[in-house]
Formats: sequence, C-alpha cells, structure tokens
Amino acid sequence: MKIDLDRLMAERDIDAAVVMGSLAGNPTLYYMVNGAKISSGTVVKKRGEPAVLIHNTIERDEAAKSGLETIDINHYDFVGLLRAAEGNRLKATVGLFERVFQDRGISGRVAFYGTGGRGESYTLLRAIDANVPGVRVVGEYSGDIFAAARSTKAPTEVARIREVARKTVETVDATIDFVRSHAIRDEVLVKRDGDRLTVGDAKRFVRRALFERDLVEEVETIFAIGRDAGVPHSHGEDDDVIRLGRTIVFDVFPRERGGGYFFDMTRTFCLGYAPAEAEAMFEDVRACFDTVVSALEAGAPVRRYHEMACEFFESRGHPTLCTDPGTEAGFVHTLGHGIGLSIHEAPFVHNMSNDVLEAGAVFTVEPGLYYPEQGLGVRLEDVFYLDERGEFHNLTDYPQELVVKT
Repeated sequence: MKIDLDRLMAERDIDAAVVMGSLAGNPTLYYMVNGAKISSGTVVKKRGEPAVLIHNTIERDEAAKSGLETIDINHYDFVGLLRAAEGNRLKATVGLFERVFQDRGISGRVAFYGTGGRGESYTLLRAIDANVPGVRVVGEYSGDIFAAARSTKAPTEVARIREVARKTVETVDATIDFVRSHAIRDEVLVKRDGDRLTVGDAKRFVRRALFERDLVEEVETIFAIGRDAGVPHSHGEDDDVIRLGRTIVFDVFPRERGGGYFFDMTRTFCLGYAPAEAEAMFEDVRACFDTVVSALEAGAPVRRYHEMACEFFESRGHPTLCTDPGTEAGFVHTLGHGIGLSIHEAPFVHNMSNDVLEAGAVFTVEPGLYYPEQGLGVRLEDVFYLDERGEFHNLTDYPQELVVKT
C-alpha cells in the first residue's frame, strides 16, 4: 500500500523517487496520481514527505484532482531552459530536473520509474547522473518499491476491484446466454440468417457487453475452442465455428475505463454435452482448485501452492512444469498472480517465487490442464482477497460448471 512507500525507500536506501511518462500504459504513474486524467506528468516523492505532481499548464484542473500538491512546469521555466540550450531537449530536461531537485531539497540516491523508450530513458538518466550535483541516479530491475507497495491493496482499491468483478461476471453470464440462445444444426450453432456462429461473434458480444459496463478490453479476450483451448494463451480464431461438445476456455480480463483496476476470471464449458475425456479433466482441475483454496493461509509462501498443484496433478497422471519444465501438455503454466493496476503483478504464484500471502493481497488461483493434440483444454480461475483479519474472500461469484445446456 502507499503507506509502505517510505519504509520501502528506507529499506532500499532511496532518498527520492521520480515517476514520469505518459499516463497511458503507466500503472505506476496512475497509482501515484490517484487516477487523475492527465496525459502525462512527473511525480516526485522525497522520502518522508508527501509526493508532488509536476504537470503541464493546460492540465492544471485535472492535475488538481490527484489530491497531490501540484506544480505547474512553467514554475521551472522549461521554455527558457530549452531556449538557453538552443533546442537541445536532453540538456533542457537535465536542467529542469536540477531545478526540481534544488527546489524540493533533494540529493543523494534518486530512483526513476514510469515509462519511456529504453534508449531515451538510458540517455536521460545517464545525463542526470553526470550533470546534476549531489544526485546519484539509481534504479531497480524488478520488484521495485511501487510494485511492492501495489502488491497489497487498501480497502478503497479492493472496493473498485469488487465492482470490476461484478461487471465482469455479468459479462460472462450474458455471453454464455448469448451463445446458448442460438439454434443448432448438425451440432453447430447457427444465427438467424443461417450463418454459423463463430468465435469472432462471441468476442464481439463480449466487447459490447464490457463497453456497456464502462470496462475495456485492453488485450483481446480468450475464447478458445477445441485445439486452441489446449494452448493456454491461444485467444481463439475468429473464424472458428462454435460446436457442441468441445471444450471452450473463456478467459476475460477487463479493466476500468481510463487505465484503472483489472479483474480476471476463466471458465471452461462445453455446450450441450461433454465427452468423457473432458469430464475427467474438468474434475481433476476442479479438485485441484478446491485443494489449493482449502489450504490458503495468511503469511504462507506462495510457492507452496504451485507445488501443491503440481503434486496433485502428477498424482492424477498429468505432466507438470515442476518435474518437466519443457512440457507442452498437462499443467503448463503458473498457478496464479496478483491483480490490480496491472493484469499480472505480485504476488506471483509459482515455484520460483519468494512472495508470501500478506493482508491486502488480491490474487488469482487458476489451475489448468492442456492437451492440444486431443483438442482439450480446461482452466478455472477465481480471484481471492486476503483481508486484515486473515480471512480469504472469493471475489468471483460465478459457478464452475462444465456443461452448458442449449
């Protein structure tokens, strides 16, 4: 949570943190400006002091909605710096940061976060390090202070995720109703005009349903049937027709409009009936899911649960990544991940993770089995929240049923 930032900065010997870039695709900046609708900006946080937001003049009203102390970039006369540098934007930007740091009393180890081209960022940070007196530029490669802070959610964040969950469940339910409402001809679903219902038709319905609920599909929804269901991140081909008795992996992971919080859920179903092989796989996955969930414990290392899933599946005769890291069949992905302003964030639930289940964690549990050459794939995914009392809450209010009647 944000209240942990000063502690994290102290533990990692960071005197000040700078978050910069465009807001789009920049969850760390969104986090720090509390979702204010700016196009770009720079947040500067000195350890032990509140963060400040440096913004463009034309966005002053939106910047004020961040709740942070705001500073118009004109306060530092960036235009004058650019003129003095004869149009050299790199030199002017270094001068801008020198003025900002002097103004805020910042020196020592300064870490940078946010977005930008790698070459551009590398060049800028080297120039700041070399030319701003008293400042040493440092960086973090993974698990940075903001990722660590975001790995646990405040109640206000959880409330927003719950609302995205509610709308996502509505979308899943509406989509399944849409699909099952079609007529059947030779075990293929058909539309009123006689054309066959396709994966593309289902995905277009999903997009409309999300839009109506103020959610956006940042990455295309997975609606994969048959062999594609057997490859975990195959999104499904638009031209594939929807048939009875085939496993369909339906994984939808929308976010709030404007760059906010994500949700993530997966259901696997067969229309009309399920072959015996699909029934057996589904029961193995559901039993694994129940086994893991019943063992969840506050403070536990998450690797325990991935290993538990591997042991369970192996006991049922399925290959897993734990014993065969190169396998393309069986249990071929990690058990889960945190969810928030990014679709994948800490805690990362796999057997190489050092994360633990802390109060405020919001994370998925998503065991699956995949046999593409048999045209079979099954995944079940719910999102859980660990509250301050050490209790786990399932935020995914939707049944796990294999057969959908038509």
